[in-house]
Amino acid sequence: MSKKVKILCCCGAGICTSNYLREEIEDRLKEEGLSKDVSVTLCRVTDVEETLASGNMDLLVTTVEMNGDYSVPMIRALGVMLDDAAAKKALDEIMDNVKKIMKE
Repeated sequence: MSKKVKILCCCGAGICTSNYLREEIEDRLKEEGLSKDVSVTLCRVTDVEETLASGNMDLLVTTVEMNGDYSVPMIRALGVMLDDAAAKKALDEIMDNVKKIMKE
């Protein structure tokens, strides 16, 4: 059985951009038949460290520049907001990480 994956999406305010990112990730998860195996949570940049400290997240996806050393892999997915090619590249990277985490 594969591991359930928990993704933390963050942006500056934890509202608009991260919500759009979550919707894009969830759409892609549905396309790949993984939506039941992955949950996506939103937060503000200022809450990332505290949220990750809970130990319940597997992957951090962000639209903003972050320079911290985090306990989980981090993907900067600003490309989702730019154009189709950049969005595809960012979502491909997210899906590759999700599949890798599921196998752990």
